[in-house]
Amino acid sequence: MNATQNTTIGEPFECVERAAAQVLAEIGPYTAVVNDPPWSRLAPGAPPPKHLVAAANMDVKHLDTLVAPILGTGSEVVVGIGGGTALDTAKYVAWKCDLPLIQIPTITSVDAGFTEAIGVRIDGNVHYVGTVVPQQVVLDLELIGSAPKRLNRAGIGDILSCHTGLHDWRAAVDAGHSPDWNEALAALGAELLAELDDAIDDIADVNPAGIRFLADAYRRIGAACAAAGHSRFEEGSEHFWAYAYEHKTGAHHVHGELIAFATVAVAHVQRNGAEFASRLVTRSKAVAHPADLGIEREVFIKTLVGLRDYARGQNLDIGVADLHEITPQAAGDAWAFVSTLPRRNKKAVD
Repeated sequence: MNATQNTTIGEPFECVERAAAQVLAEIGPYTAVVNDPPWSRLAPGAPPPKHLVAAANMDVKHLDTLVAPILGTGSEVVVGIGGGTALDTAKYVAWKCDLPLIQIPTITSVDAGFTEAIGVRIDGNVHYVGTVVPQQVVLDLELIGSAPKRLNRAGIGDILSCHTGLHDWRAAVDAGHSPDWNEALAALGAELLAELDDAIDDIADVNPAGIRFLADAYRRIGAACAAAGHSRFEEGSEHFWAYAYEHKTGAHHVHGELIAFATVAVAHVQRNGAEFASRLVTRSKAVAHPADLGIEREVFIKTLVGLRDYARGQNLDIGVADLHEITPQAAGDAWAFVSTLPRRNKKAVD
């Protein structure tokens, strides 16, 4: 696959390449919503926040307890510093406190820092409750590059999912379901997949070019989702299965790794170029083998066979489970295929 252009739909968030500590020194009184690491490494070189929130989980009841302590602290901005949990928590509290937001992703495992939708958990299920647009997203290449390599390689998940998301969307539209097909969005999804193929070795190396590609892809995905009012070109049954699996097990995986695994498995169920998805995951050196993720065969099969009931219960978009029965045999075959992904030992992924 060869990328021919760099398409953008909608208005991406402003993204600047700067040192995180320098940004914190210039923004005035702030509340920091952090993961640690890297906060303990970053804090000595930055002015102390007015209030510090250690991101823990996305349960909405927990998130609501974080809001009141921020009010009255004199904070003038909320800053998310970390991975998906910190960035999503920062979105929620900035929205609730009506404060400006700055996002400083310290890994590239998920697109949360570049999307305006606020995803929370209610009774263990994913729900979107509002939107917030950050003033800017800060890309500190040195800080991101210092993270464990697996946490950056995982970034392929939320781009590779265009492969199965587009297939679900096309099949749903052909069966009479909304939202309507959009050629521009579909072309963007295909272009992102082509560019991912071209950038995959940089992603595996976790070099600046790979980090920049993931951030730029996330910006374009976030802008397109906001402009379209949906994420069908990027989110399909691979995400829906991940939601069902995490709800059933209570497990909390690195998001991009779980989505990479799920994309390969769902592509096999869709009969949709599963070899392409497997090849990219393999070349990226991302952790996606079920044994490395702690995913058990019985639970995988049960949640995949039951995906239609889960998706309808949560009013998710129409996907392969709604349009075709996923039998235990089909789920078992998908398990066998995804189990051919390479194992990654700790030394290889740090």
